[in-house]
Amino acid sequence: MNATELSPAKQLSREKVRGLWIAIPTPFTPSDLIDEDLLLASVEYYIDGLGVEGIYCGGVMGEFWALTLPERKRVHELVVQQNAGRIPLIAHTGHHVLADVIELSNHATEIGIDFAIVMNPYYPTSPPDALVRHWYESICKATSIPLFLFNTRYSGYNLSPQLISELSDLENVCGIKNPRPRDHLLDVQRLAGDRIVVTDAAEGAWLELHLDHGFQSLMSTLSLALYQTPQNRPIVDYTALADAGEVKAAWKIQKSLTNHRQVHKKWAREPSERGIIPMAYLKTWLEVMGLPQGHVRPPLLPLTTEEKSELMADLDRLGLVNSIPPL
Repeated sequence: MNATELSPAKQLSREKVRGLWIAIPTPFTPSDLIDEDLLLASVEYYIDGLGVEGIYCGGVMGEFWALTLPERKRVHELVVQQNAGRIPLIAHTGHHVLADVIELSNHATEIGIDFAIVMNPYYPTSPPDALVRHWYESICKATSIPLFLFNTRYSGYNLSPQLISELSDLENVCGIKNPRPRDHLLDVQRLAGDRIVVTDAAEGAWLELHLDHGFQSLMSTLSLALYQTPQNRPIVDYTALADAGEVKAAWKIQKSLTNHRQVHKKWAREPSERGIIPMAYLKTWLEVMGLPQGHVRPPLLPLTTEEKSELMADLDRLGLVNSIPPL
């Protein structure tokens, strides 16, 4: 299939899903409301201060499972309001109830969000492919928004490259966030990359995927805020150098973030491997830098005093403590 044969949704993703996309937290007030002012200020910081090229809102980083349906809509509305059309947006509209997925997706269309992303339907074991196909077919029939798949283990299982390729034939389906091992990711690119935009969220793999395998976007990673400040934007810098053909200089900057990735592995990857969704660690990381995002909601737990001290010490060694100017 060539570009002229692609559906409008698929063409739009090729045009707009490029460069560095951030996944953003949902900030909460001490009284456990969405901190609307802080969310607006944070969005401005991500766009103007960090130079992100797209925002993913209301997803895992946004604790979507702990938000009511009206709260999820409100988060999407606030991001649209502050963005004011400057960069493309993707909203996570996945849910365990099909009617709610449709409602959230249609709301995203109404308020001007460019793309929706929907995780695999919840299922206690690996479901038959026909079940997953029926789920996405039902969404596509009831909504018009360009749709990304989100192949995440949070659903209880993962999609095979072959099934992803089949789902890529749906007109609305225009991309996938596929945080899977490298072989799986490259198989998906080989089988479906002619129809959908294939992305991953691992910053450490981004430069190779971009240069050697044609990946056009680093999709929705909080690393863009954890590793960077307005005064020091190494991921932005090495990506720009790569795009300008300065590959050696790009790799030099990329490798300078080795210690950042080790700290990220300790506080994000390793907890995830133990079954802990690491949002409390990541929100505290931002707080230590100077971008507080409030607490996490149950069932997630806050950091212990000892954990916070250890995280602060790690970030101090990276020079990130109080590194963000007041918003």
